[in-house]
Amino acid sequence: MDLIRRLKYRLYPALSRYIIWATLAEGVLKGSGKPFRGLFADNTPFTKYLLHKVFDGPVRVIRKRRIRIPALRNTIRSSAEDIDLCIAVLPGKYEPEFRGLYTFRGQEYVRQIIDTSGPWDEIRRRFHRNKRKLSNSLHENYHYRVSVDIKDFDFFYHRMHLPLIKKRFGDFSLVDSYDEMKHFFLKGFLLLISSNERIVAGSLCMVENRVLVARRAGVLDGDPEHIRRGAQAALSYCRLLFAKEQGIQKVDTMKSLPFLNDGVYKAKREWGAEVCPDDESQSWVYFFIPRYTQEVVRFFQDNPVIIHTEGGLKGVVGVTDGAGLSEETGKALAKHFSAPGLKGLLLLTPSSTAPLEFSFF
Repeated sequence: MDLIRRLKYRLYPALSRYIIWATLAEGVLKGSGKPFRGLFADNTPFTKYLLHKVFDGPVRVIRKRRIRIPALRNTIRSSAEDIDLCIAVLPGKYEPEFRGLYTFRGQEYVRQIIDTSGPWDEIRRRFHRNKRKLSNSLHENYHYRVSVDIKDFDFFYHRMHLPLIKKRFGDFSLVDSYDEMKHFFLKGFLLLISSNERIVAGSLCMVENRVLVARRAGVLDGDPEHIRRGAQAALSYCRLLFAKEQGIQKVDTMKSLPFLNDGVYKAKREWGAEVCPDDESQSWVYFFIPRYTQEVVRFFQDNPVIIHTEGGLKGVVGVTDGAGLSEETGKALAKHFSAPGLKGLLLLTPSSTAPLEFSFF
């Protein structure tokens, strides 16, 4: 049995380039109380995450099966009358086969990078006003030090990083092994944050080509009280302060989920981060929308997502009150969602025949 499992483990990456799991599921759409049916196709944890975001309460899996990726095109077409939405994560090489069928495409993650090349006052001006106010308090109450001590790394991994990830993501946690993270630690260092002489947060960092790469973070015991008091915010602030003091040009805060209302994405954005494509990704996330129903629009209202267009990165946002969509509404949404690197919004309403484009510039 162990031999069979090992063979499956080795063969899976190769097979996943040609065969995919397709799950047809239905339940109650979050926030609407209405029935919703979706087709989800991928070989990653993304579907599990999406099912959690889409449905409120139990999910009924109508059918789950493996199919050849090229055959998914016919499956989507034949299911168009029976589903509200299809989301598929596919290897990049299949894009030409699905071109013209998908409505939008994006990536599983976006990258967020903060420019630290200018004067400190210029860096602070890009903070959200709440972060500018908060930074004054953080500067007074938190301090950082750099460590390359393996004992500090052990403490960081077991008492800070693992607890934070498990408490934040629960069943959706994707945790780097101790050896994987130690490999990067030996090439980099820890930025440890203290308050009242007690270490409460830390970040595993590397410097590559004058860019500070903030690979992983942690908060002592993942304690929400430390977060509430500002430990995680202090970590973000001290990384910028360290980068500026060391003459580092940028801080790469690594990847975030591509949802405009995701907490991690929003926190980085409020520190002035620019949204960038994930240049390491080898797949695309496709959104196939048979029709703009009230439920589909509600999904994108609750889960506004960043997509790739010929004009750059844009946000797709649902507006269920389509009758009230106006220039003022567009401006309000633009103010709420605008970020460096985003070119504009595509607004969906239940009466849409095509998205309404709203540029930030």
